[in-house]
Amino acid sequence: MNVDLVPTVHPAGSTRRTFLRRLAISSAALAGMSRSLGEGQVERKVRFGLIADVHQDVMPDGLERVKAFVKAMRIAQPDFVLQLGDFCVPAPRNQAFLEAWNEFPGRRFHVLGNHDMDGGYTREQTVAFNGMPGRYYAFDVGPVRNLVLDGNEPGGKAAGYRRFIGPDQLAWLERELAQTDRPCVLFVHQPFDADHSGCLENSAEVRAVVDRAETRNPGNVVAVFSGHLHLDYVRAVDRIPHFQINSASYWWLGSAAAHRETFPPEVHRAYPYLTHVAAYREPLWALVTLDLDQGELSVEGRSTEWVGPDPWERGEQSTWTKEQLRPAIADRRIERKV
Repeated sequence: MNVDLVPTVHPAGSTRRTFLRRLAISSAALAGMSRSLGEGQVERKVRFGLIADVHQDVMPDGLERVKAFVKAMRIAQPDFVLQLGDFCVPAPRNQAFLEAWNEFPGRRFHVLGNHDMDGGYTREQTVAFNGMPGRYYAFDVGPVRNLVLDGNEPGGKAAGYRRFIGPDQLAWLERELAQTDRPCVLFVHQPFDADHSGCLENSAEVRAVVDRAETRNPGNVVAVFSGHLHLDYVRAVDRIPHFQINSASYWWLGSAAAHRETFPPEVHRAYPYLTHVAAYREPLWALVTLDLDQGELSVEGRSTEWVGPDPWERGEQSTWTKEQLRPAIADRRIERKV
């Protein structure tokens, strides 16, 4: 993610008390999760692993990072794993990287990120390379319907990378939410929880579709997960929690004065964009559990260190706080209020 962000909100911190107070999900919405299930449903818990913004084409150790994720997920045995975009371009050199991802023995899913088409590749080429069923699609796991969105469609007025969801996809989303008989989780690369330059350009339009579904049937949309910003936060919009899943790899330095070499010179020669990043020493990912019987959604994250000085020591200028811009994904939990 290499855009300059000017946030319009400051989401909640990572403490449990602050998180629960700021999120303020109603008990009616959580009860709606259970009401959406059929009487004969046995398994009412879903666990999934998330990783975002590995950036194989920027990082010298992207392969090792995805291997570490897959190894951890083999042990955790979630129902599925999903990467939230900016994974890799569909070039032959990245075949081994994709094969490492495919070593996870369970169900695997992809989201298109804006950098997954760098170098002139098309979305269709990336979809084919990853083995995705489409640019946007739905899949069911147990009692939950999962909706994957493509935020890279033509439209909008902003220059640079596309960050837009067009009318056909919006209509599809509206139909999916209206027709489903179970609670839904949404996955998208670019967030739509706000209207700043890091979000979908038509975020308000997407939020309106989701809000209409939630108004019709509270609990219809359980949560939204996105990447792209390389930040760690969660905020509630129209009663729905939007989780920003931090990059597995780095923070992109928007201030030229902060650029410097923190890896051996030969590594920087092979990966010229490394001077533009403040790298995370270990890869980050999250394990999410949605327990419909308990009315609880929990996120188990990871924490690591910066490689070299932190962004502020380097001279980075950012309006994001150190609670949001950090080498970590916080543990979080939403519980039903009685």
